[in-house]
Amino acid sequence: MTSYSYRPNSPLNQYVDLIWVGKASNLQLEASHHAAMFTELIFNYGDTFQVEGQNIENYVGTNNHQIISGLKTEPFQTKVSGVYGNVGLILKPFCYGMLIEKFGSKAMEQISEILYNHLFAVNEPNYQLVEQKLLPLFRNKAIDADLVKFENYLSSNVLSKGSLGDFNLSISISQKSFIQKFKKNYLLTPGEYVKLKQVNHAIHLLQNNNAEKLIQIGLDAGFYDQSHFIRVFKKFCGLSPKQFVKSLKKE
Repeated sequence: MTSYSYRPNSPLNQYVDLIWVGKASNLQLEASHHAAMFTELIFNYGDTFQVEGQNIENYVGTNNHQIISGLKTEPFQTKVSGVYGNVGLILKPFCYGMLIEKFGSKAMEQISEILYNHLFAVNEPNYQLVEQKLLPLFRNKAIDADLVKFENYLSSNVLSKGSLGDFNLSISISQKSFIQKFKKNYLLTPGEYVKLKQVNHAIHLLQNNNAEKLIQIGLDAGFYDQSHFIRVFKKFCGLSPKQFVKSLKKE
């Protein structure tokens, strides 16, 4: 199997964190995933490539299969069979709302062709050209100021009960309007998104602090108590924190 990736430069990196390419003449794979903190846009040029779970849309065009996968509150699965050939974009979480309107459109078909010709079917990928061609997908879609403010708020505050209410007081639109805007772009409510970030923080702590008591890891990740930690973690990951630690040891 051949794979390689590239991190775009500014201004594209405001929207795209990573561009990846994968190739294999024959691949059989079934894998389970959980708690992804990104939106992903995949162009499949091979045989069977399926992503199954929440917030996933498929479009089968003339020469490619497009998949857009948004944020999720439960595990999801990937299945691959036969020739494996893909180009994928790891996007900022809010990009689902930007791209779903163009999904399956002529513009997306053109992007698919560009990615195939300049990243997939060549020995030396032309990332600079690809960056130029990808920018129009986002150029007319300014990043919403309230969403930026929310991300900054999450980065600089230890979340506790009532903290989202404090944030709502800091913006000019109503709580209902903000939730509607947020869900259109992220596919989750602000509260679900906070839990997703907490689960990811807990996963990081579990991977690096196995000797730590689970209750302390839960509290450090921002959960109220042990039962809250176990309930939310299991919903997002399909395993309890203890089962997750056991799976790490098996690996």
